[in-house]
Amino acid sequence: MTTTYEIVAFHADRADWADHLAAAIAGELRSIGLHESVTVEQVRSPSIPARPAVGVFLGSEAGAQDTDLIERVAAAAKNGLVVIPLVEDLAHYVDHTPPPLHPVNGRRWHDHDVPALARLLLEELGIEDRSRRVFISHKRDDGLGVAEQLHDALTKAGFLPFIDRFAIPAGSDVQSAIADALEEYAFLLLVETPLAHTSRYVFWEVDYALSHTMGTLILRWPDNPTPVPGSVGVNRLDVAPDDLTADEHGYDVLTDSAIERIIREVESAHAAGIVRRRRMLVQSIEDAVTDSGTATCVPLPGWRLLVSEQDDDTLVGVAPRLPTSRDLYELDCDRRQLSPKPHSGLLVHASRRIESSRQAELKWAIANRQLALAAETEVGARWRD
Repeated sequence: MTTTYEIVAFHADRADWADHLAAAIAGELRSIGLHESVTVEQVRSPSIPARPAVGVFLGSEAGAQDTDLIERVAAAAKNGLVVIPLVEDLAHYVDHTPPPLHPVNGRRWHDHDVPALARLLLEELGIEDRSRRVFISHKRDDGLGVAEQLHDALTKAGFLPFIDRFAIPAGSDVQSAIADALEEYAFLLLVETPLAHTSRYVFWEVDYALSHTMGTLILRWPDNPTPVPGSVGVNRLDVAPDDLTADEHGYDVLTDSAIERIIREVESAHAAGIVRRRRMLVQSIEDAVTDSGTATCVPLPGWRLLVSEQDDDTLVGVAPRLPTSRDLYELDCDRRQLSPKPHSGLLVHASRRIESSRQAELKWAIANRQLALAAETEVGARWRD
């Protein structure tokens, strides 16, 4: 059993491109070891109820003039689906795409570049988010065995999980290390055992995750244990009595079938959480631009925005986790590839705390480049007079 995502392929006469893309995505999933836990289906219209999805428009003259196709693309984009246009020749972009996609930055279709496109789409879905990270919150007294079990299972499923026993060196400031990890991981999986609500660290981790709009999933033990304070109403996955078995020490651990089900839920919740956090960042930027009254904003693929004010264009990107020098590098590459090239690039991040060595690295990456870094809380004033 797998978690299912969708690539919505809009086209009139590009079945060969669609087949090539489907094969590349399947190959990429195999190469990163997710082919048994993730399914990416190629569909012609988004499913109802909606699954995590991204759209591609496989451009052609026939597709650009197909009335039904134009209406479906417009409706999907209006409902928040990111649609990436792909055309054979960018010089004929307008002739090969429908009007709703004319403001959108497209990509040229190259047969040899389809694997890179597949990776882009998987990143857009939140599946291949460079490294998919999960912070496992638990009370050691009755949850350590399961936390370690989940750590191993998530690692095998292609995640990078965090558990304090493995990740915090002896002698470190635990609370500071946890704060850094929460900013870096941006998704929290809470093992809600009967004693979890008694842990001040668990309370602090959950409170931090919720106040910072991190993706969160809670595994609730049988018999409705007391919730961690402040977590009522948060998405929960119930663990049934027959999901548990005893290990060689007599501690409760999860059965193989329960682990499989939990990994599927984490796949879906992680993708949705990262997408939600990115959308919130993008929305904050769009609101700030609108409120300024002096700038305009055009959404681009890859969670980019082109902000224009008078003769100054800025390519804006978002980082749902702690910003990295790679985020800045990729933003600058995208800026240089746009035509006409924006004057500058701005990376907006959701982090409240960036430790000193990371700050020094980011300053080094920005130096002598047309780049800037801003927290989400700062963008409200950026485009005001």
